[in-house]
Amino acid sequence: MSNNENSRANSYERIEEIPSRKMTDEEKYYQEQSYKEPVEGIARIEDTAKFLLGATATTSGLYLGALRLSIGKSTVTGIIWYLPFLWWALSIIGMILVIFPEKYETGKNEPGSWKKAFLKARKLKYIRLFIGTLFFIFGIITAVIPIVK
Repeated sequence: MSNNENSRANSYERIEEIPSRKMTDEEKYYQEQSYKEPVEGIARIEDTAKFLLGATATTSGLYLGALRLSIGKSTVTGIIWYLPFLWWALSIIGMILVIFPEKYETGKNEPGSWKKAFLKARKLKYIRLFIGTLFFIFGIITAVIPIVK
C-alpha cells in the first residue's frame, strides 16, 4: 500500500464521535409533529374547504333572498347583480377541487416518494383553497357594490 492509500484508509478509520444525549420530551414532540404535519395538514385544508363550501352556499342564498326582496317584482338587467353568483360558483368549483382526490404516483417501496407526494398534494390543495377563497371574497365585494351605489 502506498502512503497516499494508507493515509486515506486511516482517515476513514478515524471517525469522530459526537457525544449525544436523550431527547427531551419537547424535542420528541416536535420530531413527532414534523412527521405528522404533511399528512394532517391535508385533512385541515380539506376541512377548511368544506366549511367555505357551506359559507359560500349560505352567502349566495342570503344574497339571492335579499336581492328578491329589494327588487320586488321588477326585473334586474344589470350584469353587476349577477356577478357575485359567478364568483361564488367559481369558489364552489375551487373548493370541490380541494376535496376531490387526486392521483399521485409514488414508488412501491420508496418512502421518499411518498413524502414528496404528500407535500405535492398539500401544496396543490392549499393553492386551490386560496384561489377558491379569493373567488368567495370577490363575490362578497361585488355583492356589496350595487347595494352601496
